[in-house]
Amino acid sequence: MRKIRLFPNGENLTSIIWMLFLIIPLIGLFPFDTVQKQFAGVLLFIFAWSYRNTLFQGEHFLYWLAIQYLISCFYMIDLGYIYLFMFPAWQLGFSKLAKRSFWIIYACQIGLMIFSLAMGTILNPNFDNAQSVMTITFGLFTAIAPLSGREFYRQQEQRKQLYQANLRMENIIKGEERNRIARELHDSLGQSLSVMTIKLELAQKLLEKKPDMVTEELVEIERISRSTLKTVREIVSDMRRKSVSEELIDSNQALTSAKIILTTENEDLVGLLNNTQQTEFSSILREAVTNIIRHSKATYCSISFKQNDNILEITISDNGIGPKNITQGNGLTGMGERIKKLHGTMVTLDQKGLLLRFSIPLEEEGND
Repeated sequence: MRKIRLFPNGENLTSIIWMLFLIIPLIGLFPFDTVQKQFAGVLLFIFAWSYRNTLFQGEHFLYWLAIQYLISCFYMIDLGYIYLFMFPAWQLGFSKLAKRSFWIIYACQIGLMIFSLAMGTILNPNFDNAQSVMTITFGLFTAIAPLSGREFYRQQEQRKQLYQANLRMENIIKGEERNRIARELHDSLGQSLSVMTIKLELAQKLLEKKPDMVTEELVEIERISRSTLKTVREIVSDMRRKSVSEELIDSNQALTSAKIILTTENEDLVGLLNNTQQTEFSSILREAVTNIIRHSKATYCSISFKQNDNILEITISDNGIGPKNITQGNGLTGMGERIKKLHGTMVTLDQKGLLLRFSIPLEEEGND
């Protein structure tokens, strides 16, 4: 059985708020003591239903939009209510219409607004100058609404596309890492295990014919086994390493889940850190982001990188409650110990939120 939704997923609260604005003209019609007011009340309910249907952006979107424009025109001419035009105007801005269709309907909206304003002024004797000024002012905002809504919708879609692109890039990175590990296992372990298997088969045959030569083969097998074990440890150690860029991807996901917006600056400078430094600072970054999520009550987080000669400065800041409730037990001790391993420094500041500044000397891989 198909489930019927009153509003699109994720838009319940916004839609309800917009619907509540329709109470204003409804109150203006009370008491419904004339046929004209009763007819206007029925049109208002049709308008609300049409607005609800346009939210789903279905195949009949243009028909429901046209109904809203016509009812808005009636309300403007008969009652002087221009702000009903805001409902279809905003929906037009958030529509997925092609550029040509959008501008055609936008031109029709402007034409209807001008026509209904002119006719309302002529036919409605109660339409005084003060009301005209208010109507024209609100009409200007309504005329701009589709343009601002379309720009906002475009930026929203770009953010979605960027998020999807980041997810795809993350999957590609993970896939490449799996392939690299598979190649290393095949090239190193595969060859070593094949040699060990051949030598074990040879040792079995020698055990029957030339037992004195078995010891030599077993020694060689032991040597290959130890070499293989060393290779496995190197591969595992390399797998445990995590770059700062990879950690930033995880941090962004964690902060987004906590409704905290992350911005970064000069992120490409992380490539100046060697592998050991990247692994250590990844742990520091993870702990700092965890603290922000758990303790800061922040809505924004910024991570910036700056190179000063042979020093890389990394600043992590947020707009939360600051360091007043932060103690050394909140991961600061661990971060301090890790940064000392890198021969760096850590500074904690209160600048409208918590600010952590790390300074790491740049080193070659062989010097750490």
